[in-house]
Order: sequence, then C-alpha cells, then structure tokens
Amino acid sequence: MITNEIDLFRGIDFAVMEQINGICVEEFFKAGTTLFKRGEDAEVLYILEDGTLKLEVENGSSLTFRLTEPGSLFGWSSLAETGKYTASGISATDLKAVKIHKRQLEKIFKQHPDAGLKIMRRMVDVFSSRLSNAYQAYLDLLSFQDSQPIASYG
Repeated sequence: MITNEIDLFRGIDFAVMEQINGICVEEFFKAGTTLFKRGEDAEVLYILEDGTLKLEVENGSSLTFRLTEPGSLFGWSSLAETGKYTASGISATDLKAVKIHKRQLEKIFKQHPDAGLKIMRRMVDVFSSRLSNAYQAYLDLLSFQDSQPIASYG
C-alpha cells in the first residue's frame, strides 16, 4: 500500500503502520467527481495514488492547484482543529486515492502519541512546502505583471 512508501509514515513502528493500513480504504473516482467542498466538515484525509486532483478555492475569483504526484496528501484539514475543508477537491482525471477517516486515525494517535506527533510534524512540512510554493507562484505573477509594458492610447 502507498502508505508504506511515503515520507509521512517513514520510520513509524511496524505495529502502528499495521493499524494505520487497517483503516485505509482505496477508492476510485471518475473525472469530474467532487470529493469534498470548501467549508464542509473535514472527515477524511486522502493520499493520491494515481490521477490528477484539482484543489480549488473560490472567493470572487478562483485559485486552482493541481496534485499529480503519487503520495500527495489532500484533505489535511481533517486533522486541523477547525475541521473544515479549506478548498474543494475535484478529480481532474479518473483518480485513485487512499481514504483515511480522521476519527479512526485519531484513535491510533491516542494509543501511540509518539507516532501521532511524528506524523503531524511531517504534515506541517507538507503545509509549509505548499505555502512556500504558493508564495513563489504569487511572486512570479507579480514579477510578470511588473515586467509587462503599460499600454498607452493616444
């Protein structure tokens, strides 16, 4: 299972990984399927196995991120205090993902707090990387706009 191959679970005790793998459900989604909507209660963490997922945020205008790398996490809001999805997740192609229900994962974290802390710290690395990429994309956009000539009419 992909959980054994991704950094999120690297170095986690074998017995704990057996429990985590026991709550994982592999699911297939057709292209165009909405897995979750922004603002909904976040109940599931997903791990991309195959396909492309669009994460969309709309608030007057829209921002879309595409996840294509196997092992990419999405739906991480399920492990945040607010418990609401911060974006909508839509399959851009046929998609295969592993679903992990938050309540089941939280039970394992309560039994094995050291493993839970390791996993949560690694999730922070995922968020940090995505935020850094978003900052860079925004700066690139600003640089592009600054380099464009100003149209003159006359």
